[in-house]
Amino acid sequence: MIILRPARLSDLGQLERLAKESGTMVSTLPDKKESLVRKIERSIDSFAQDVVTPGEESYFFVLEECLTGQVVGTGAINALSGYRTPFYAFRNDMLIHSSRELNVHSRVHALSLTHDLSDHSNLCSFYVVDSLHKTLYPALVTLGRLLYMSVESQRFSNEWMAVLPGLCDDAGRAPFWEHVGRKFIGLDYDEVEFLNGTKDGTFIAELMPHYPLYVPLFDEEAQQAIGMVHPKAELQCNLLSGQGFEPDKYVEIFDGGPILSATHNTLNIWQQQRQKSVTFAEVAPDAPAHLIGFKSDSGFSAFIAPCQTRSSQLVLDKSIAQQVGITNKQTVWHVEI
Repeated sequence: MIILRPARLSDLGQLERLAKESGTMVSTLPDKKESLVRKIERSIDSFAQDVVTPGEESYFFVLEECLTGQVVGTGAINALSGYRTPFYAFRNDMLIHSSRELNVHSRVHALSLTHDLSDHSNLCSFYVVDSLHKTLYPALVTLGRLLYMSVESQRFSNEWMAVLPGLCDDAGRAPFWEHVGRKFIGLDYDEVEFLNGTKDGTFIAELMPHYPLYVPLFDEEAQQAIGMVHPKAELQCNLLSGQGFEPDKYVEIFDGGPILSATHNTLNIWQQQRQKSVTFAEVAPDAPAHLIGFKSDSGFSAFIAPCQTRSSQLVLDKSIAQQVGITNKQTVWHVEI
């Protein structure tokens, strides 16, 4: 069994390994011990709080193999993306230029620096080891967090989003950054992403342009990168799109990757999740797979398992329940996947 659970300080060594593996693909999982410690401690404190309205809370999950204790993935949620400092993005704008005298009327694509998304809850820090990419476990990281957000909706905003990494090659070269961002911040792409993951983001407001950038003036390579998702992030993109997230009009400021967003009550998982009481019985191996979430002492955990449903009960194999720490008649939330 593999379970999604809140991160602990004892996971630190394994999280350092995953942070190193993920590289610039996951700027919110920085390869820096002090930052990871702060991320875990902030998460522990957030789960412990009795939250009525979203604020500075951040919830950090890990994907763990129950029998070995090996951590094989991560995912986090920031309750409000811009609580401490504004969350910056580029907004796709269409500027109108016209001249009556010349009878010319044109629409020009421009990118404008904005913090419109600061009031969104932000899904971040998604990473799953390569060996699990063709399994259900990437879905567990994504859908498990969405289930928690649906169950504990008071902890989050009505608007949810996820920033997906844009195009970048194996050498760490991002076309959008090379032709646009580097002109304002003279650092390599991996350096600026590391700073973005470990600093408070004020350098963005200080150094990035505050006037619209006209896209037709960009190099063609940079224009083509706008809104394009990195091939290694297509899995995450598909999972979110399948739930109802859509790329709206915002892109990430460093690599031009898409920002997906949705109103929480329009998502499939919000509408389909149900609350039931667990009962133990033998379950047929070909029974439908369900995402199952439950509250625990440390916060909230989720897993995927075959089960059967009755009017007010979820029938689960006892051996599976014991591995994940569920007791008979415990309340859970579930959705078929």
